[in-house]
Amino acid sequence: MTENKERIDQVNDGRELEYEESKLIIEDKVVAKIARIAINSVDGILEMKGNIADSIGSFFSNSNEQSTAGVNVEVGEKEAKINLDVIIEYGKNATRIFSDIKKAVVGNVKEMTGLDVVTVNVDVVDVMTRTEYEERKRKASDKEEERVNNRY
Repeated sequence: MTENKERIDQVNDGRELEYEESKLIIEDKVVAKIARIAINSVDGILEMKGNIADSIGSFFSNSNEQSTAGVNVEVGEKEAKINLDVIIEYGKNATRIFSDIKKAVVGNVKEMTGLDVVTVNVDVVDVMTRTEYEERKRKASDKEEERVNNRY
C-alpha cells in the first residue's frame, strides 16, 4: 500500500490530488428523447402532442428539439419521472396503450441510462380516426409548404 502511494507521489511530483468522484450525468432532454422514440412502436398512438410552449418553441428550434415535444421529464441521480401527451387512434383501448407505453418507456430508459423510472403519466389530449389524422397531417404539410414558398 505504501508502494502505491510512493508511486502516485512520484507521478504527481509530490503534489496532492484532490479526490473527485466520477459521475455520469444524463440530461433531461436525453431521457425525453429516449421516451419519445420508445413509444414509436406502441400501437394506437397517432402523435405526441406538446403544450403551447412546445409549439412555440418548435417554431424557433431545430427538428432535434422538436423531437421531444409532448414529453416532460424530471431526472434525478438515480430515477426519472416522465409525463407524456399523446393523441390516440379512435377505437383503440387507452388502458392497453397506457400499459404498452409504460413497458416500453421504463424498459428503454433503464436499459440505456440505468435510471429507474418511478412515474409514467400519460395525458390523452385527443382522439382521432386514422383518416382524420392523415387529413390533418396533409393539410398541415400543405400549409407549411405554402409558408416556405411564400418566404422566397
